[in-house]
Amino acid sequence: MSYRIINPVLSGFYPSPSVCAAGGKFFMTAASYTYFPGLPLFSSKNGVSWEQIGNIISSGAQLDMSGHGSEKRLMTPTIRFDASYGEKGRFYCVANQPEGIGIFLSFSDEPSAWWSNPVHIDGAHGYDPSIFFDDDGSVWYCGVREATEDKFYDSQSEIFLQRIDLESARLFGEQKIILKSDSRRIGWMEAPHIFKNDGIYYLLYSEGGFTLNHGVSIARSAKIDQDWQIKDTNPIFTHRNMGKQAKIINVGHGDIYSDKDGRWWIAVSGCRPYGDKVSRFINMDRETFILPVRWEDGWPLIAPETGKIENAYSLSGLVVKRADDDADAVITPVIDDFNEGTPNPYWLTNRAFCENLIKWDEVSGMLRLYGGAAIQSEENLAMVVRRQTAFCYEACAHLSCYFANQGDCAGIICYQNEKYNLRLQFKYLGMVIAIQFIRTLDGNDEVVKEEIIGGGNNNFEGIFRIVAEKQLLKFEYGADERCMSIFAADVDSSFLSPDKSGGRSGVTLGMFAIAGGDFNQKQFYADFDWFKYENITREFVS
Repeated sequence: MSYRIINPVLSGFYPSPSVCAAGGKFFMTAASYTYFPGLPLFSSKNGVSWEQIGNIISSGAQLDMSGHGSEKRLMTPTIRFDASYGEKGRFYCVANQPEGIGIFLSFSDEPSAWWSNPVHIDGAHGYDPSIFFDDDGSVWYCGVREATEDKFYDSQSEIFLQRIDLESARLFGEQKIILKSDSRRIGWMEAPHIFKNDGIYYLLYSEGGFTLNHGVSIARSAKIDQDWQIKDTNPIFTHRNMGKQAKIINVGHGDIYSDKDGRWWIAVSGCRPYGDKVSRFINMDRETFILPVRWEDGWPLIAPETGKIENAYSLSGLVVKRADDDADAVITPVIDDFNEGTPNPYWLTNRAFCENLIKWDEVSGMLRLYGGAAIQSEENLAMVVRRQTAFCYEACAHLSCYFANQGDCAGIICYQNEKYNLRLQFKYLGMVIAIQFIRTLDGNDEVVKEEIIGGGNNNFEGIFRIVAEKQLLKFEYGADERCMSIFAADVDSSFLSPDKSGGRSGVTLGMFAIAGGDFNQKQFYADFDWFKYENITREFVS
């Protein structure tokens, strides 16, 4: 791989990134909303190639993720490293679960191995929590909330500081408001992060919401708790001036950091719309991009060459062309044959793995899914998915179904949320087995196409495949990957974009099983021999 930053660094629904440096490495996490495991964790030795080393919320015992729809979502993490703790130092993550534990703290001495159970931070409120370790040993909690006094427009917000005791997870001392959103009536402030350079404190924050008006702004002060000066030319980075047809939109929510060689970088969220020229949608939702930062007159200057997000940068911060042999920033296996007996960290479900129904090690070399509740249900889902990471892709799985009751079904799914998804499935109709293509709109399943393909037998196996050519999908099936039949073609997937579905996350692809009878009886199951996901385009923008 050439030594260069390739954007997007984290492709496919990795919003609200946060980065810290420790032990000569970088560590990055991002919001995960209702997906579990939550708060994915990545590591990099050079800031170029990244590896997912785990998830901060990796066990159902750590945090209650039950609930329906967007409830119990995990939002806006900040990861930081305290080098003064013990011999090796300690990692801390603060994040927000608005409908659950609230603003919480988790820590680890071995971030790839374990994280503590989250603890609610006593006294913390608002949203988008952050912490800052000062040179004198003090630790500060930095939060943002709706303006409490002298509020003169609806979305006016304020950033406040207070000391935090990490051992007891409580705020103490005087709470000080250090910044309010200004009279331009820009939408909610968010993602406040304090850092220090040349003895000066800097406050990085975003305004404008996570849509077209999003942008990154900055303030500075010689003292951490007073006299903050907003940069006159804020925002210091945005794509809002490029309009709706920009190749990358909704850019904001940044975290800034420096490497061991003194170079500065910022990780930001942004969306890559795709489709035809008129109807462009953001099925992958917010992704993470890394941009170079240069200092000028005591202020950070982001992407100084062009003022916008480019596909590739050299480590000196210059825009370069992506070479044919450049690898993606995160390499994820194309095929998972389930031989390890445990889930790879990129596998997800909605809210929490139902361990009674999802079995990684019950059958050697197989993922066994016992039939669970309907996809629209609040709990007991037998569904395992991974993120879409390119405009065009293939997702393919081999499954064997062992039916027990009428209505049992299993297959492959293209999933935005409970109410908006697409499925290709085998279904047991009593005396016969059918293949069905299902479209779910606003929570209502529609059987778009159905064919009877078997009878007189309770068992059936085959291969399902989804082929995406931007917003148009093909759903195929067959007994062999080399001889597949198209079951549904030219399926418009744009309704899976958050613009249409109202969701807060990107599309995922994977496997599911639904019981026609009582799922507690575990009478029906489907064995998945392998799952393949492969990007078939490397287009940066559409």
